[in-house]
Amino acid sequence: MRFESFVALRYLAASRRRAHVALIAKISIFGLALGVAALIISLALLEGFQDRIRLQMISRAHLRITPARGARIADPDRVRTALASVPGVGAVTPVIEGRGWASDAAGTAAMPVRYRNAPGLSDVLGPVARVNAAASVRLHSGEGQTIRLTSSRIRLSPIGPIPVTVDLRVAKVQFTGPLDKTPEIEVSEATARTLTGDLSGVDAFEARVADPGRTEELAGAVRASLGADYRVQTWRELNAPLAFALRLEKAVIFVTVALVILVAALNIVSNIALTVVEKKRDLGVFTAMGSPPVSIERIYLTLGAVIGVIGTATGVVFGVGLSLLLDRYPLVKLPDVYLISRVPFSVYPGEVAGVAAFALLTAIGAALLPARAAARLAPGEAIRLSR
Repeated sequence: MRFESFVALRYLAASRRRAHVALIAKISIFGLALGVAALIISLALLEGFQDRIRLQMISRAHLRITPARGARIADPDRVRTALASVPGVGAVTPVIEGRGWASDAAGTAAMPVRYRNAPGLSDVLGPVARVNAAASVRLHSGEGQTIRLTSSRIRLSPIGPIPVTVDLRVAKVQFTGPLDKTPEIEVSEATARTLTGDLSGVDAFEARVADPGRTEELAGAVRASLGADYRVQTWRELNAPLAFALRLEKAVIFVTVALVILVAALNIVSNIALTVVEKKRDLGVFTAMGSPPVSIERIYLTLGAVIGVIGTATGVVFGVGLSLLLDRYPLVKLPDVYLISRVPFSVYPGEVAGVAAFALLTAIGAALLPARAAARLAPGEAIRLSR
């Protein structure tokens, strides 16, 4: 064991016999542990909710291909072939969407809506639709009832131009989350083409990939295959504002809760400064025996590091343990109005390591000022002031 480490540990052990020094040391360790645990639990809680948000972000399309110019893809076969040629790209869905006006069968309730085609809907037994819960309530139409969807497109008739209208049976009322970008009404591809009047083109293509983590790589391959005539967007680009908000939220939470660690660092400063005052005679003796100022500084830096390690380790164990316990058992439940029944927690080793490194560096940085003050103390002055 090095000389500096031996002296620092002896000082820390000897502080137990001095009530005031021991109390400040315990407060420093407790404050640092509390700050580390609070930061870990806060980040675990934030990550738990953000993981649910990310799952919603990737629950639909991972890639979206739209024309660089114009509103519709004129050559859908080329795009479909290009997507199929890229290994890792899975289901490909053509997108036909538009806006219209929906009402119940009696015409007593109406609302503007967005509609698009959806896989899995068949018009064998007549046109059907999936309606989200909000539109179902406003249209007073549940499953099995009929709604009328009027397109913005018109067609000629013996009495003049009239809007294109389709009567749809509600096959399902689906409940969507606040981040779900699905339209109010989903219809079959045949019905969507009838409403838009486009019998061959599509507005876009959406594709899912086997590994969402490789979305950027696969998007680059699709761009190289299609050229500059098409715009390829990943699920991250489609949700860029939300992703920025999530990163900003994490940064604000980290800075806010990290103030607890900074306050604990002030206790470390006072503890080491008090130890310097208590041990002035020892400093003078060490310097007179030939210890360089760097060695004296290392003693108190080691003392700050030991306090930091004990406080950080205690905080990490408590914070990670409590987060895993709260995630394992539904101790914190949520009301039924939310999409999840309990508060989620997600612990990531990288974030825990970052919090521990930040706390340890803060503790060592707090010890730097009193350590340098001790290193500048002259031998004769140290012995004279300690009398």
